[in-house]
Amino acid sequence: MWFSKMDDLKKSFINAMRGVTSTVSIISAKEDGERHAMTATSVTSLSLDPPAMLVCVNKNASIHNIINYGSSFCINILSKRQKELAEVCSNSEEGEARFESQLWKENDDFIYAEQSLSNIFCECSSLVEHSSHTIFIGNVTSVLNSDEDCPLIYGSGKYLN
Repeated sequence: MWFSKMDDLKKSFINAMRGVTSTVSIISAKEDGERHAMTATSVTSLSLDPPAMLVCVNKNASIHNIINYGSSFCINILSKRQKELAEVCSNSEEGEARFESQLWKENDDFIYAEQSLSNIFCECSSLVEHSSHTIFIGNVTSVLNSDEDCPLIYGSGKYLN
C-alpha cells in the first residue's frame, strides 16, 4: 500500500526496519578526557582497500560532536554476552555513567570495550550530513578480534540472542 502522508510513511518505514536484523555495536570516542559511547546498529563495512567502515550517528547524540574529520573512534562489535553493556549505552544516561563497567580500556586516542567480538579502531576520513544524521567514514587503523564467535543481534525491536 502506498502512503502519501509523511506520518504514515514514517510509521511504515519504522515497521519495515524492524524486519532488518543487525549486529549490535557500540561507537566509542573521547576528546579532552571526556568519554562518549552509544549503541548503534547503523554500522557497516565500506571497503577493503583501504579497510574502511561507515557509521551513522544522529545529530542529537552526545558523541556526534566528538567525531570529526581526523578524530579517532572505535567500533565495538558486541558479543552475545554484552547485552547489558548495549543497554547501558542506549539508555538516557550519558557521559561517565556509561563507563562504570570494568570492561572499558584506553589505548592512545581510543577507548574500547574489552571482551567485544571485535574492536575496530578508526580515524574519521570523511563525513556526509543527511537530514537528522551524519555518516562518518572511518579508515581502519587496527583491529582486535576475540575468540567469541556469537555476535549480539537486534531485530523486531529486541535483542535476539
